[in-house]
Amino acid sequence: MSNISKKKWISFSVKNRDIDLKNQIYINFSNFILGTYENNNEFIFYFNSNIKNKLDSFKTDKAEINEIKYENWHAEFEKHFRPVEINSRITVVPDWYEANDLTKDYIYVKPGMAFGTGTHETTQLILSQIPNIIKNGHTVLDLGTGSGILAIGAIKSGAKHVTCYEYDLDCKENFYENMSLNGIKNFEISFSDVLQLNDFDYNCILANINEKIVRQLLPRIKKYRTNNSVIILSGIIDIYKEEIQNLIKKMNFKLIKTLTKNEWVCFIIS
Repeated sequence: MSNISKKKWISFSVKNRDIDLKNQIYINFSNFILGTYENNNEFIFYFNSNIKNKLDSFKTDKAEINEIKYENWHAEFEKHFRPVEINSRITVVPDWYEANDLTKDYIYVKPGMAFGTGTHETTQLILSQIPNIIKNGHTVLDLGTGSGILAIGAIKSGAKHVTCYEYDLDCKENFYENMSLNGIKNFEISFSDVLQLNDFDYNCILANINEKIVRQLLPRIKKYRTNNSVIILSGIIDIYKEEIQNLIKKMNFKLIKTLTKNEWVCFIIS
């Protein structure tokens, strides 16, 4: 993994009792959070290393900032990661896991960062809804595909083809590895800006992206889409919930369902 193995991240650890600081990090850095992890004593945010200077101003005696190299992250992932049961049907497991329950659909992932391994709330929210919405023969558009986990879930739920878009080239090798691990072949991917896209005529659109992109994306979908696809949106922190709801209403989308998990929100619209 030549690209990702050279990359570094930052972890920002907050003591669980310091709720105010935790909320400040969410409010100020929601668009930069790659993933989170919680244990009995602390709540850990993960970021790309390029925002370390901004995070430094939030450091206190109850918070700690550490640099993480890929090889260290990979080792920690193998040590702590357990299967993530999304619902009765879908379970996300690491690539070394030996599945033995034939009644489940397993999604195998090669360790990257937390975002895209099934541990992040937004990933879980969308994955939990995919079997209810995607039917056999559906076409799916996956915007901000990252590790490819949502695309894999879509194919395993019956989609005949998934078109994926991702802007971050660091995801490229991990994406292809995960597709191979799961035997997925009926997909295509473009490493380009989703805000340049003008074809939204799919049965289902998955968008696990931050709220700034959502605000620009919904008008494009409204302008170019010619069918009545179902859209599952997440990557939105709860402080922006009302604002995105108002945009959905303003753009005359139909709000089908709103789901939340901890500080994160998922909208299903058409």
